[in-house]
Amino acid sequence: MKWKIAICGLGAAARQIHLPAYQRLPAIEVVGGCDPAVNASDFAFPVFTSVTEMLAHSELDILTIATPVTSHFELAKTALQAGCHVFCEKPFMPSLEEANEIAELAGQLGKSVVINNQYRFMNIHQAARNSINTAEFGDLLFMSANQTFYVSEHTEDGWRGSDTQRTCKEFGIHVLDLARYYFDEDPVSVTARMPKGKNPAGPDYLNLIQLEFSGDRVAHITLDRLSRGPHRYLDIRLDGSRGIIETSIGGNVEFHAGIKGGTRKPYLEMDISMGGRARLYHGEQFKKIASDPLDLFAHATGKLMAAFIQALETDTAPPCHATENIRTLALMYAAYESSEKNQPIIMHYR
Repeated sequence: MKWKIAICGLGAAARQIHLPAYQRLPAIEVVGGCDPAVNASDFAFPVFTSVTEMLAHSELDILTIATPVTSHFELAKTALQAGCHVFCEKPFMPSLEEANEIAELAGQLGKSVVINNQYRFMNIHQAARNSINTAEFGDLLFMSANQTFYVSEHTEDGWRGSDTQRTCKEFGIHVLDLARYYFDEDPVSVTARMPKGKNPAGPDYLNLIQLEFSGDRVAHITLDRLSRGPHRYLDIRLDGSRGIIETSIGGNVEFHAGIKGGTRKPYLEMDISMGGRARLYHGEQFKKIASDPLDLFAHATGKLMAAFIQALETDTAPPCHATENIRTLALMYAAYESSEKNQPIIMHYR
């Protein structure tokens, strides 16, 4: 069986992530797209100017939503009422109320809504999580995540750059979701500072976020887009009771030469990780436990979509479904609330 998919929004996310991901999945056929701002001749499938027109002319199983977040609610609601499952880009919805309404509607109609939290499906993050509670790593005690991102007119062009809730909503939500993924539970509280300096209206180019988990365990997140220094897309360190894991998104080509202590023997080491890597450390000794290809975003999205299809075929709950994702969404909005009130926010989940 071929699952027929159409895409709302044919911008960078569709062209660079979704379409390459779907092309690798033999169970998927892209039968249409919707975007009034593109040239239809650039695509190998019919392109429509509205979602209603596309739904009227296409028999769909899944609608992918890759548009600005302000349009997600109406598009998801329209798709569900037309009998489609939904694969939605993050952030899921502009508000928790809208997210809950869509999740409830999907349940009533017997349809699934999945949010593209593809970072969980990157090889490096899956390998890191699989190492937790093993003899080599032990218990997860602390997580530290850091991004330094050099903003420019190009990176701030379009709807993302014009949103005053810029960094935590657009990128931090991935890191918050990874924290929940690694600790395998929801944090009990969030404390955030988002200093805006001489521009109190925003955007939030600096995020300092702390999550408190059970057992006196903590995650600390620094997202720095004030930086005028080197670009570091996302570096994560997981401290365990027996070892640590470091993951890094971004290409790495490293050569190391030296003399080993004790034996005095010379050594030469080389590591090539095109899209990202994960290393498990014991002191200065380490081993690489995973790497990702150069197109890691499309690769991970393809893995998530494959898992979504499998869940539909086996009538089981898909990963990253709406009800589960609402907890990540609530955490992101709580971080903004914490910064505005300058106080910790105790989390209460439905």
